[in-house]
Amino acid sequence: GVDGSGNAIAVWQQFDGTRDNIWANRFDGTVWGTAELIENDDTGDAGDPQIGVDGSGNAIAVWQQFDGTRDNIWANRFDGTGWGTAELIEYDNAGGAGYPQIGVDGSGNAIAVWYQDDGSRTNIWANRFDGTGWGSTELIESDDAGDAMSPQIAFDGSGNAIAVWQQSDGSLYNIWANRYEE
Repeated sequence: GVDGSGNAIAVWQQFDGTRDNIWANRFDGTVWGTAELIENDDTGDAGDPQIGVDGSGNAIAVWQQFDGTRDNIWANRFDGTGWGTAELIEYDNAGGAGYPQIGVDGSGNAIAVWYQDDGSRTNIWANRFDGTGWGSTELIESDDAGDAMSPQIAFDGSGNAIAVWQQSDGSLYNIWANRYEE
């Protein structure tokens, strides 16, 4: 992710000999800094990191991480000077979650989307960061036709967002969308 001044943050998954971890490094416009571990839950493998950066250089990284039973969705925020503490942002214990994506607007608000299994099928969930903290998870698709997967999200310049995903109707996968209005 890159901010309006040309600073960048890269996130990646790296194996340490025991498990996969999530790391980040910041480019200050001139040089890269020192790589930093940004997940602090030592229970299991972490993967599929994504990052979003606002115009001021604040960033939010999201990833999935195994807790010994299932994958969960985690996030950590870079406040322009350093990383915070990793937070679990999906609170529903229905089933495994994966493929997190993050969208960040120019004011530092963000929405994370992911798929999560409810025991019957996979659904698309979201959680919003309002600039100070995460809200509650919300199911953003309501069609019970079939599995939903591969969510993506993007913001416009006014703080509105659109999430899209593919969902089965029983025979074909169709593209669905839901809009968040500021």
